[in-house]
Amino acid sequence: MRIDRIPHHSVAIVGGGFAGALTALKLLDRTEVPLAITVIERREELGRGIAYSTTEPVHLVNGPAEIFSLSPEDPGHLSRWLVENGPANGWTPPAEVGSSSPPRHLYGTYVRDELARAVANARLGSTLRHIRSSAAALVAAPNRIRITTTDGTVIESDEAVLALGVFQPGLSATESQLAGHPRFAANPWDARALDRLVDCNDILLIGSSLSMVDAIASMEARGYRGHYRVISRRGQFVEGRRAVEAARDFLADGPLPTTARELLSRVKAERRAISADGADWQGLPLSIRPHILSLWQGASDRERLRFTRHLRTFWDVTAHRSAPESHRIVERVISEGRLEHGRARILGFAAEGSDITARLKVNSGVETASFDGVIDCRGHQLHDWRRIEDPFVKSLLARGDVRPHSTGYGIDATPAGDLINEEGLVHRNLSAIGHPLRGVAWESSSITEQRAQAIALADRILAKFTPIRVA
Repeated sequence: MRIDRIPHHSVAIVGGGFAGALTALKLLDRTEVPLAITVIERREELGRGIAYSTTEPVHLVNGPAEIFSLSPEDPGHLSRWLVENGPANGWTPPAEVGSSSPPRHLYGTYVRDELARAVANARLGSTLRHIRSSAAALVAAPNRIRITTTDGTVIESDEAVLALGVFQPGLSATESQLAGHPRFAANPWDARALDRLVDCNDILLIGSSLSMVDAIASMEARGYRGHYRVISRRGQFVEGRRAVEAARDFLADGPLPTTARELLSRVKAERRAISADGADWQGLPLSIRPHILSLWQGASDRERLRFTRHLRTFWDVTAHRSAPESHRIVERVISEGRLEHGRARILGFAAEGSDITARLKVNSGVETASFDGVIDCRGHQLHDWRRIEDPFVKSLLARGDVRPHSTGYGIDATPAGDLINEEGLVHRNLSAIGHPLRGVAWESSSITEQRAQAIALADRILAKFTPIRVA
């Protein structure tokens, strides 16, 4: 066993995707003392994770560049970087680069380059090292954290941050009937699986949100000209983002709602008012978004669960819209009569050769339909840590170092992100950022939310290391 004892002061970050890389970047930029940072991430490059590892140019960031700068005090930073670096990376910036949606792989390059800049400019001998492995176990003590990786390396640090991202759910019982079938893509970002579907005539897409848009954009880029059938349990269908201003801040009129019913009532009333004025409803979620954290943390678990059961899909399809360029592809396919979508639930599959028969529960009863390709577009949406099969997650729960959040989304923590163990005690040197905090802060999956969390987390950690100045 090799034990790496890192000199004081030190931080270990488990996960080197967007959230983990941004945490390291903010620590390096803001520290006033020598700081040794270790990032445990099996991927070759830090900053990409699942979302920004895709190399397909049609997979775009689902928002305008002007809101995704890594430095909120400098909103134009990403736009300037895109102008300077886009062409060299195969992307020509449009005239209005701030309102554009760059490829996700290019955004990952931006994160990677900004982290490299922070390392190069690290003050006071601060360092960053990347261990290309996965965490296997963690032991938390009041003044020290010990993490063991799958290759046997042991890292000891003063502080540790879990930036584990999201996990893909396993195949459902019905989808398991297609496991290993050459015409079944269990992952909509699996390029090889999609390549095998190009000569299909009819493809079934399970799920109707942003992952579905990615799948259609990928298939169209490959030259596919067949027919798509898109199904979801509620029949929702993602819309494209339009350039609109936020609607009036109607939630500022009195106390915030504390129940899902009251929130829905006020949103419906405001939607009617917007419609009566002839305005664009897409300004409505923009006015709600700044209140999401307060709404979520001010609600009881009963109301949070009521929201997730009855309103989550409506919020997701309203707030998380596709990039205009991506949506134009979907609109073109629809205009060509090659896409239909609706509400349906899969009852079962039967496969014979390249033909796949699906039994679907639809509004009118049970329907049997034939396809020669199926793509699972549910995305990486497994937030219940009790169902995650990752060995590190299982070990954290088994040891009691963390406990599932009472909503079933992620793990329990203080509003600031300090993790809580199974006995209800708050860790003072073990934190989380991003997706693991979904139960604590609902929109923890977004770039802007993770950016705010990374800045606050870096400041909170560094405050422990920085001597108090006496005036």
